[in-house]
Amino acid sequence: MMKISTLSTERALDVLCELTPYIANITGDKAFLDELGKKFDAKGKSIAEMYTFAAQKCAALAPVLLKEHRADIFGVLAVLNETSVDEIGKQNVGTTIKQIRDLFQDRELLTFFKSWQW
Repeated sequence: MMKISTLSTERALDVLCELTPYIANITGDKAFLDELGKKFDAKGKSIAEMYTFAAQKCAALAPVLLKEHRADIFGVLAVLNETSVDEIGKQNVGTTIKQIRDLFQDRELLTFFKSWQW
């Protein structure tokens, strides 16, 4: 998977333009934003309570992302892997999970999209 920081400015800007509609679709989803907005007060909580909260958050976010925004996720991965959406859908799930993990480790990319917050 390509990392934004390794690209020329010209190519990076093209990639960001390709990614933006997919990211905007996901981050504009009210259910997604509402769930992300729920905070956990860890003060005085046990490790088990923290894990339970995290599991509940994953259970709430997964359907939104994997059902409502599957095409957007596939689109993001296709752009970053310079392949087609069809190829992303057909690849081994382990490969897809690794690509998603790599995506969240690209600090420059995440910083760019976080900068949209008002």
